[in-house]
Amino acid sequence: MYPNNVMVLFNYSAKEITIKVVFYGPGMSGKTTNLQQLHTILPSATRGKLISLATEGDRTLFFDFLPVAMGKIKDFNIRFQLYTVPGQVKYGATRRLVLKGADAIVFVADSQRALKEQNIESYNDMRENLVANNIDPDDIPVVLQYNKRDIDNIMSIDEMNQDLNKRNEPIFEAVAVQGKGIQATFDTVKDIVVKYIAKKHQVGVEAPEEVIVMPARPEKAAPEKTRPIEPHKLDDSQHPKVIVMPGPETPQPRRSAAVEERVIQVTAAPPDLTKFVQAIEELRNVMSGINITLQDMLKKQGKMVGEITEMKEIFADASKRKGLGRFFR
Repeated sequence: MYPNNVMVLFNYSAKEITIKVVFYGPGMSGKTTNLQQLHTILPSATRGKLISLATEGDRTLFFDFLPVAMGKIKDFNIRFQLYTVPGQVKYGATRRLVLKGADAIVFVADSQRALKEQNIESYNDMRENLVANNIDPDDIPVVLQYNKRDIDNIMSIDEMNQDLNKRNEPIFEAVAVQGKGIQATFDTVKDIVVKYIAKKHQVGVEAPEEVIVMPARPEKAAPEKTRPIEPHKLDDSQHPKVIVMPGPETPQPRRSAAVEERVIQVTAAPPDLTKFVQAIEELRNVMSGINITLQDMLKKQGKMVGEITEMKEIFADASKRKGLGRFFR
């Protein structure tokens, strides 16, 4: 019934797996704030630009994130794409489109008691849109975030679980505007979806390891001055660490005289363009001859026009003379 249940994208040329996480929930529940806070928290070197697609009174946000310390699935690095959906009821088609290809969901619920029905309506809408996109709503990883826990007249955790947590999903209390609960929510959905995908494809997740990069050395080391290399600066929270050790540059191997000669002959020999050049020269000669002929014709035409004008003046003058008019009747 759900042929496209596993939507994760494998990029074999870049050796990357792209995982799509969608933040879903009613309007103004804190989805946008979650992404904005995450975009601030996550290392700038590993996240993309935050893109906002504005609608009337609501927004759809997107950015991608490549966590360095996430580890790998097989030999593939893991990249996350994080989306929000517009929460207003009139944007149902947009929500369905954004949800297409989702691998995991963070459902952001509003804790205010007055918004109980909007939470339930949005959660059911999410399930319906998953089915419309051939994704099993009972199989896809979901994490629940109960936001706005700092205001008055909010529902208890048990009340919200009764309405929304039918599958006993992980839950987090949050105050998104203060950044509380944001990192924990994302870390949990990140771990769950990676394990889920690894299980689906029956592969293990390789833990990140510290990598030491050593420069290649020549077989016969010549005494040369080493070139200082500035150490690569990494934040302490980013892994794996890369340590670059300075060393002598590797000299380029010298070619033999025979190889040098062959290389010169191959690179210097131009294609045979003799006939092509001759044809161009012939065409240029023909065009030059045509141009000369046209110039001569223009000169003759000018001369003839002058003679005709002169004859007209003579005839006009002669016709006025007495006794000569009969010759011009």
